[in-house]
Amino acid sequence: MNRYALGGVWRGMRAPGMRPTWVLVLLLAAGPVAGQVKDRVLQVNFTPSDDSIRAATDEYKAIWGQEGPRIVPAMERRSGLRFEAGPIEVSVYEGTSYSGEPGGRPMLLRASYPAATKRATLVHELAHRLANDVRVPFDHHEVIFLFVYDVWVELWGQMFADEQVVIESRRTGADYAGMWKKVLAMSPAERAGRLKAVIAEYGTAR
Repeated sequence: MNRYALGGVWRGMRAPGMRPTWVLVLLLAAGPVAGQVKDRVLQVNFTPSDDSIRAATDEYKAIWGQEGPRIVPAMERRSGLRFEAGPIEVSVYEGTSYSGEPGGRPMLLRASYPAATKRATLVHELAHRLANDVRVPFDHHEVIFLFVYDVWVELWGQMFADEQVVIESRRTGADYAGMWKKVLAMSPAERAGRLKAVIAEYGTAR
């Protein structure tokens, strides 16, 4: 509630014949506004695969503690999707990162990535979880890349996003370079439109 609205309520309280009940109604109507814009918290639990991974695990925990309240709303807003209720279990180890499955296998995150790539990879794997119910007959990365780049830009800037695209494009196991090239040939509006169409066609109810 701003100070002008509060001043009007106060003058009304002093006006003859003003019933206290109406004052209460006005206060209750204005009060929840701040709460309505508060983003929910998604619990993510990071566990080291062994003691040698503890420092990397603590780094992921610190990233989530600092950036989680920004990451979740940015991803949900850019995708138009909602995260599972959580908690999401994560095992930090030295191997290929993997999104895991709701109610199934935990997410896996590589321990040895530098700090920036830890942040990027966390968003990447969470994107697979966020879009878990979008079951496409093509590579799932073609879905998440439609919003992951724009989330990276929103959170950490275009230079960060471009650097992470270069890093991901070097990876093997899928045509990451080709998929990134295809997605980034679109404008942000075109990516958003394509994502909306894909969700409409392939999304399933949770």
